[in-house]
Amino acid sequence: MESLSDRHQGDLQGRLAAFTDHHPVAVAVVVDPRTAHLAGPQHTAWMLINLLARADGVIRSVHLVCPPEVPLAARVVPLAPREMPLEQALLQGAHAIGAVSVSKASAPAPDQTVLIVGSAHGAQGRGARFVTGYGWWGGVSSHPLPVPDTSRASPLPFGPYLAAALAAAEIFLTVRLPAYSGPAGAYGWDCWTQTMSGIPAPGAPARLAEVDLTGTALAGVGAVGSTWVHALWATPGLTGTVVLADADSQGISVTNLNRCTPFGRRHLGRPKADCAAQVCADTEILWRPHHTRFEELGITPALLVSAVDTNRARAQLQNRYPARMLSASTLDLRAEALRVGPPGTGACLRCYNPPEAVTGDDELRARTRAGGAPAVQALAAEAGVSETEVRRWLERGECGEVGTRLLQSLRRQAEPVQARFAVGFTSATAGTLLAAETIKTLLGEPMRKAAPQHNNVTFQFLRPTAHVNAASPLARDPQCPACAPTHPAIDTWRQRAANASTPGQR
Repeated sequence: MESLSDRHQGDLQGRLAAFTDHHPVAVAVVVDPRTAHLAGPQHTAWMLINLLARADGVIRSVHLVCPPEVPLAARVVPLAPREMPLEQALLQGAHAIGAVSVSKASAPAPDQTVLIVGSAHGAQGRGARFVTGYGWWGGVSSHPLPVPDTSRASPLPFGPYLAAALAAAEIFLTVRLPAYSGPAGAYGWDCWTQTMSGIPAPGAPARLAEVDLTGTALAGVGAVGSTWVHALWATPGLTGTVVLADADSQGISVTNLNRCTPFGRRHLGRPKADCAAQVCADTEILWRPHHTRFEELGITPALLVSAVDTNRARAQLQNRYPARMLSASTLDLRAEALRVGPPGTGACLRCYNPPEAVTGDDELRARTRAGGAPAVQALAAEAGVSETEVRRWLERGECGEVGTRLLQSLRRQAEPVQARFAVGFTSATAGTLLAAETIKTLLGEPMRKAAPQHNNVTFQFLRPTAHVNAASPLARDPQCPACAPTHPAIDTWRQRAANASTPGQR
C-alpha cells in the first residue's frame, strides 16, 4: 500500500533488492505453562501463530508447544470458538488460515527456530528468542523480560500484537536477507507513549471500561483495517456502533490471506467489511458493514479512521472534513500512523499524497472501440453484461447501472494497483498502532504526553532500534489544496474540531 509520505525511505528499495533465494525454516512456538493462563501471553501466542501461519514460502512449518486444557482468558482467536482450550484454539485458527502447516508438539526439534511466549523469570531457552507482550507494550529479547505483577495482568492486545510482529519480522528478515543482522539483545515498543522502550510505560491503563466507539467509522477493511477490527474485537471494555466500509469488488483474495489477520481460507471471495463484522461479531461492539466506498455513504462521523490504500481515496475521505481523523498505512517494511490535523496546522489525509491520475471515461470507451469485437467480448464477460449492452454504451455513453459496471471494469484493467512488497507483520503493526491511537483519541489522550504536538508515528523493521522509529510532528503540506487556509471547508473543519467532545468515557 502507499504510505502517508516517503520520508525515512532511505535505501530501503536497495536493501529489498538484495533479498535472495532462500530456504524456508521450521519454527517452534513455546507457550510457557507458568503464564499461559494470562491474556497477554495468549494474545501474543495467537498473533505470532497467525503471522507465521501466513508466511508461506518463508516458514516451512510451525510446531506449537502449549500446555493442554488451559482455558482462553478473553477474546483471543476469532477463527476458533471461545469455549475451546488455548492449545486447540491456536491450532484451529492456524488451520483456518490454511497456508503453513501448524501442528502440536511436546518439545522443539533440534533444527527449529524457537520462540518462547509469555515466559516468567528463570525460564530457560538457549538460543531462543523470548516474545513478551503486556498491555500497550511488546518486546523481543534473548532473555525473559520483566512485566508488571501478574496479579494486575492486562487483557489488552496492543503490546502482544506488536511483540508478535517484531518476532515474525526477525525470522522473515533472517531468512530473506542474508546480510541482515538484527538486534541480538532486547528491544520493544510501547503504544501508549509511541516510543521504543524495554519495559511497559508507567501510568498506562492496564484495562479499559465502557469506552464507547459510537460515531466511529472505518474506511478500508484490507490488511491494516482488518487488523484494526481484530484488535478492537480483542479489547475488553469497548462498546458502541462502528461503521465498516470497503468497496473491493473482488472481496477477500488469496493474496489477502498473507496479511489480513482475521480472515481464513473459507472467507475467499466474500466482501471484506461483511466478513470482518461476522468473524468479530462476538463482542459488545456492533459492527455496521457496508460493501461500498465510505464517501458514498454520505455520512460525517465523529471519528473517521482511514485504512485505504490509494491517495485518491484518502483525498476523497478528507473531503468529508470530520472533527477527528486517524490514518495508517504501510510501505514495504514500514508502518505509519497519523493523527490528522489540527486543521490548518498538522497534516491532513491529502497532505504529501497527490491523487493518482485518472483516465477519462471518453478515453476508456475509445480504447475499447479501437479493440474491436475481441475487446467488446472481453469487457462483456468481465462486467457480466451482454455484448449488445456494451456496444450501446460505447456508442452513447449512457449512465446507469450497466454504464457504472462497465466503467469499473475498464478502470481495473487500465489502472492496475501497483505491486508492492507486502508482509503480514508490517500490516499487523500499522493496524495495531491505528487501534491504539483510536482508543487514546477517544480517551482524550495525546499520541505522546511528553510531546503533545506529535501526531505521526513511524516504525520500520530493517533497523528496529533506529532513531527514525519514533513519533514526531508532521506539519501540513504547504502545497496541499485540501487544508489550505483559503479552502472554503477549513472554517467548518476547525469548528467541528473545536466543538468535538471526548466521546469515549460514559
